[in-house]
Amino acid sequence: MTFDDTFEVIKRYAILAYGTLGTVGAVGLLVLGSLLVGLSIAVLVEGFGLVDVFSEELSTGATMISAIVLAVVGLFCLGVASEGPLGRGRRLVGFQLWEIGIGRTLAAFVTGLIGLLIYGMLSGPLEGLPGPVIKGAEGIRAVSVAGMTVMPLLGVPLSLATRLAPEPYLWVREAEVPVSFVVWAVSAMVILT
Repeated sequence: MTFDDTFEVIKRYAILAYGTLGTVGAVGLLVLGSLLVGLSIAVLVEGFGLVDVFSEELSTGATMISAIVLAVVGLFCLGVASEGPLGRGRRLVGFQLWEIGIGRTLAAFVTGLIGLLIYGMLSGPLEGLPGPVIKGAEGIRAVSVAGMTVMPLLGVPLSLATRLAPEPYLWVREAEVPVSFVVWAVSAMVILT
């Protein structure tokens, strides 16, 4: 194997890694952003006394600040995901389905690991803050654990299965990212509760 051949192989798999990590990372950010924005809405609804979501009683100021912090972080995650490479994985031309599957599995694990590292850095400094903010940090952990466990086992195979849709159901092939999002979001919510 010559140097040029080795370089081409490395270049090919670097493109695969970049494409899969970008897509999976963006889906993870979409799940986290949706979770945090939803939690922010739940805090506001509880602040108005319509439902009882959290066990602790918060002052009006703590409720508003918690809702704003969760909303800002959640919207930031959604913004980064929307500006990122979401959908790039569908355009990975020239790769076999098994290569994309392995790439997405590794990308989901790496994304989850990065999220757990972020949770580890945040968990200490957030102690003593209101419960909703702590629950938001727990959301980061839940999304990360779901990315490391459920996505490689269920999310990646289901999303890749959409590529195998027969001719009359070509619209199913476009559901690759939504399938990943739904599996990741549901599993993160189950882990969080």
